Amino acid sequence: EIETVGGRGVAFAGDLRSPSACNAAVATAVECFGGLQILVNNAGVGVHANLGDTTDEDWETILGTNLTAPFRLTRAALPHLARRGGHVVMVSSLAGKNPIAGLAAYCASKAALDQLAACLMLEVRHQGVKITTIAPGSVDTAFGGAPRSADTSWMLTAEDVARTVVDLLRMRDGAHSSRVEMRPAKPQKR
Repeated sequence: EIETVGGRGVAFAGDLRSPSACNAAVATAVECFGGLQILVNNAGVGVHANLGDTTDEDWETILGTNLTAPFRLTRAALPHLARRGGHVVMVSSLAGKNPIAGLAAYCASKAALDQLAACLMLEVRHQGVKITTIAPGSVDTAFGGAPRSADTSWMLTAEDVARTVVDLLRMRDGAHSSRVEMRPAKPQKR
């Protein structure tokens, strides 16, 4: 799809919970493209379970994917991003600010990601690196494997989030949006 519009892309298969996979993903991008200017941390998982029923394995998977992987990828990317200026986008969730029963591990991971991004923004913005958190709510994905209603037309789409990333990248160098919250325009009534 990227190539059909004149772009270049490279796929990298790996488990981002692995430190070596994170380092290799960044190294592959730098090698293929001669540098790095953009990192979008978009991988995310969740499991619907009350805290008392959350297994250690689920906790490690959620925190490893939603928090530790973005930490490792960003840490590996920062030297390359600082060379020419760059942008890190952390795709979080409104669940990082809004508690949801049955999603304690997910909410905790996204709240921690929000704080990681806020601290990082203060650390690197004078190096020409922008850090932005996008916090969408109710995106039409197969999140957590939970059953869904037949009508998802009211929800945000993955394309909505992707367009927001592109809009952020088009912003002039002297301007920086550190956080974008996204909601469906007409949420489902409960």
